[in-house]
Amino acid sequence: MQVRVLGAHLPRLDKAGIARFIEEDVASFKKTLFELINSGAIQRDREEVDERALELTEELDYDLQRCALFELEVTGNNSEFDPSAYGNPDSDRLGWEPVFISIDGSSIISEAYKAPPSLKEFRVAFYVHDWELPGRLVGPTGELELPAFTAVPERLWKLAPYSCVD
Repeated sequence: MQVRVLGAHLPRLDKAGIARFIEEDVASFKKTLFELINSGAIQRDREEVDERALELTEELDYDLQRCALFELEVTGNNSEFDPSAYGNPDSDRLGWEPVFISIDGSSIISEAYKAPPSLKEFRVAFYVHDWELPGRLVGPTGELELPAFTAVPERLWKLAPYSCVD
């Protein structure tokens, strides 16, 4: 199996990107909850939803200011691929919220936490929390060479959206 880092991204390099992502994510959260309230599926107070939306905004901003997003290319896979086996040994933080992407980087092929051995070629994107520069990314095959960090590309904001740690 061959693994190489295609991209190393710091959301904090793009303040406008973070703001846009948070605005869209929180709006989606509120819309979903208000629909559930209106349908009677859940019993919540609208003010409670608004309060949680404010907390969510703060939590997302806090996390996105401190994490890194990695995009790896995997070829010749012949076993279960676990992104949580990759992380920063200096902080003990591991891959979070993986998404498996087509080899050309254009579409999601799986949102499972692991890729099956039958998936031979793919990209995987995942976040690592509390990333301090320069940082090291280490996996089962050893330390990976990191390219220069960049802002998160728009396609990855959509394909690999961030979720808060509960």
